[in-house]
Amino acid sequence: MKLLKVALASALLLLTGCVSQYSITEKELETYLNDEMHFEVKQGNKIFGVDLRVNDIEVTLGEKPDTMAVSAVTIVKVRNPLMPINANLITEFEAEPWYDATNNSVHLRNLQLVKVESKPQDIEKAIGSIAPQLMGFLTQFLETQPVYVLDTKESNQALIADMTKRIEVKPGKLVLVFED
Repeated sequence: MKLLKVALASALLLLTGCVSQYSITEKELETYLNDEMHFEVKQGNKIFGVDLRVNDIEVTLGEKPDTMAVSAVTIVKVRNPLMPINANLITEFEAEPWYDATNNSVHLRNLQLVKVESKPQDIEKAIGSIAPQLMGFLTQFLETQPVYVLDTKESNQALIADMTKRIEVKPGKLVLVFED
């Protein structure tokens, strides 16, 4: 079986002009994150509570060395009879992406919050009390979920998954580096 994989990998490399790497673009990461990652928190009851939902995730790769920037819009609804709040929090994180060869996925580590802004802006003071909790939820979520998984049911990606041992961040893409 191992010999067959090596033969298939060799054939793939020959057919693709001795490719020694495969890239995942920012757009592919954004599509994966927006389709596959669903972050929603509902706490409280019908009168008092908080609902959070992340939408519109964007990715920027390589603006800083070895760094992936992730920005997201979080819809925040605070229920209370005196002052209900509906707002959007725009958050931006920076992290170091890494490749987990055991499950063929890209993860984030050393996640740092870079920026938070709210719309409407005059709501910032009211949301300030829940912002740290929200950032904690988002940070834990992004650090514990893969941000991209190679599809091993698709033959080319299965071969790439077998050969990939690490990734490099380049402007606009993640490069999966094949090791001999």
